[in-house]
Amino acid sequence: MIKNQYFKLLIIAPLFLLSSCSEIVDNVHQNNEQENYVSPYMGKWVGTYSGEVSGTLILNISKSGSMEVTRTVNNNVEEVYYTSLQGAENGSLSPSPSPKGFTLYGSLHTKSGTWKLQNWSGSWSVTKQ
Repeated sequence: MIKNQYFKLLIIAPLFLLSSCSEIVDNVHQNNEQENYVSPYMGKWVGTYSGEVSGTLILNISKSGSMEVTRTVNNNVEEVYYTSLQGAENGSLSPSPSPKGFTLYGSLHTKSGTWKLQNWSGSWSVTKQ
């Protein structure tokens, strides 16, 4: 009976090791994909926003899809905040508000969208530089 238990252990132990190794390989592969990813929207995008308030926009998109937004109001007051793209395929902006509450909605695929700041709203458009 003891020999039977050792036999089972000798068969089951390698199966656990193999499943653990495949998980490690999958994780390494996934990490490599993330490290090698380059957003198709990477670069500098410049444009304007208009509506109840207007000004200029500069969107700097990193390799990973994170985004630095610089918003300038007509009186040359700048606000810089950070957000990211939501969808790699369509370049949707993640609706993350700035510290002052300015939020961009839309897509870099269409190069346009809407914005909201408290009770004010309007539209925006950009072009890639």
